[in-house]
Amino acid sequence: MKLGRIFTTLSAALISLSAQANVVGTDAQNFNPVTDGLDFVTVHSSETLNPGILNLGLFLNYGVNTLPYFQPNAVSRTHVNDTLTGLDLNFGVGLTKNWDMGFSFPHIIAQSVDGNLEQGYFAKKGNTEVRFNTKYRWFGNDDGGFATIFSMNFDRIENNPYTGLGAGPTFNFEFAYDRAISKLAAAAINLGYRLRNSGDPVVSIPISPFEDQFIGSLAASYLWNNVRLISEIFGSFPAHQTDESTDRTQSSLELLLGTKYNVTHELAWHAGVGTELSHGTSTPDWRIYTGVNYTMGPLWGKDRARIYAKGTPEVEEDLEDTPEAEEVFVVEGITFEFDSFALTPLSQEVLKRLAEYLKKPPTLKQMVIQGHTDSIGPEEYNQRLSENRAKSVMEFLISQGIAKEKLSSVGYGETRPIADNGNYQGRQKNRRVEFQINRQ
Repeated sequence: MKLGRIFTTLSAALISLSAQANVVGTDAQNFNPVTDGLDFVTVHSSETLNPGILNLGLFLNYGVNTLPYFQPNAVSRTHVNDTLTGLDLNFGVGLTKNWDMGFSFPHIIAQSVDGNLEQGYFAKKGNTEVRFNTKYRWFGNDDGGFATIFSMNFDRIENNPYTGLGAGPTFNFEFAYDRAISKLAAAAINLGYRLRNSGDPVVSIPISPFEDQFIGSLAASYLWNNVRLISEIFGSFPAHQTDESTDRTQSSLELLLGTKYNVTHELAWHAGVGTELSHGTSTPDWRIYTGVNYTMGPLWGKDRARIYAKGTPEVEEDLEDTPEAEEVFVVEGITFEFDSFALTPLSQEVLKRLAEYLKKPPTLKQMVIQGHTDSIGPEEYNQRLSENRAKSVMEFLISQGIAKEKLSSVGYGETRPIADNGNYQGRQKNRRVEFQINRQ
């Protein structure tokens, strides 16, 4: 079907918002998971997906008492007057360093209403809008940074009184700032402006199309035993007040509490609850949600082990300069054959380069090989894994002509992370081997 023809004519009181990335999701719901799946649920961090990294997201959320009513005091928080179940399908991909993009396809998949009340409801279930977003990080590192976000929303609901007849796409401009409070805790703030291309009022419906809005959100998280505990507050506020004849205000504000559990290196599971902080448009009295993010890649770009001087992860080392007396190198992305400690050919290539570098003067005196893992899996298993893989790297370097008596290996397991174990990209950085080199 053509865009905008998915739904039949809505009832006179249909509630629908065409809105931005972190405020409105499945139309009459203030819930929209971010497409990068990196840190929080609906709030952006400044971090972007690395080039070639693909994130797929699927979220369900169930809201109680979300729809608008045209009677005063019609809804009680202790009585279920309506329910709305939404589904969000998200795709995010890293384009270049510090730049990613994503698409969201929210749906209404179920609703229930009290037929004895004057209220709005959806005339038909299905896809409600299409959203596009892109984020660019201007500066930052593993401890936080600053990014700008631009997004567009294309409403797919006919006769939508909140957007108006003939409305154009909604444009949203935001900035995101985040900061690591400690190795395990982080916080973020998003602030922005929503520019609406409102259409003409729907005849006989006592609702004026919404005009521009200010948007904002806050988030904080704490990583505990491979589970990220997340709290968020998000809302929107009208730049210009319009007529409203329902029981809800034009401002919205909602609190969300949830968890993100890293099931595997690639798969993360979300679950949580929410509640309104103000009785505004699209804020349910109560909400529960669950969802998954599956991340993979890189699908292009660097898909091999790489080596760099410690402290300069953005610069790959060519190992052609004159060696110094004391150096520390990091090799990231060393991989092994399935269920073994045998190095893959790609990992062997970078270690061969390191072996040739170690043979250059001044003469190698001693080198310690340190193995590190991420936090997925039991701590004891990760400790053994880091020890065995560090030993495997040492044995390979011996096979390349490095004297055995000059080498030693040690494993630190998951105890010395250099990045966030709470997301896919951070875990990739933490799975590494470090080399402490001393020359005569």
